[in-house]
Amino acid sequence: MKKKPNWLMIAGLSLGGLCLLGCLAVVAISVFFPSFYQNSLENSSLAIGDAAPDFELTALTGETIRLSQFRGQPVLLSIGTTWCPDCREEAPLLQELHETHPELVVLMVDSKEGPDVVQQFADEFGITHPILLDRDGSVMKLYQVFAIPTDLFIDAEGIIRAKLIESVTPKLLAEKLPRIGVNP
Repeated sequence: MKKKPNWLMIAGLSLGGLCLLGCLAVVAISVFFPSFYQNSLENSSLAIGDAAPDFELTALTGETIRLSQFRGQPVLLSIGTTWCPDCREEAPLLQELHETHPELVVLMVDSKEGPDVVQQFADEFGITHPILLDRDGSVMKLYQVFAIPTDLFIDAEGIIRAKLIESVTPKLLAEKLPRIGVNP
């Protein structure tokens, strides 16, 4: 008796192979064509010169915070999560900015995580600046964030003057801060 081919298994393996090829293509582009990858990231969120959309979120402390309440002050808005390696690497840098530049409002927006997880993160890094809970990811969507962390440098008039995506270093922060009137 001749065995029939299992079409479901063949289709599943074919689909899995296509997914693997797609993932390999993305990795190859980011490794072999980093400028293309970086350009894609730069164009993924709101553009420099755009007005920063207002939003209202609950802070880890329980208070309600609106971005617009900081109009008249420069703001560094960091959108990320506690599990993201680059977000964890930048956390002490943002805390240091908060401590050394009282004229700068540092806001971290944590996307889609619960307060207990975020509180552990805040405790681990000694964070004293506001951490806002974006429980449903609405701010991430509003700001068209494709990769985390995405850091937006917003001037006193509420205009995005610079941004950093993924890799945040002290040197890069020092380069961007003057664009919103903060001398590093």
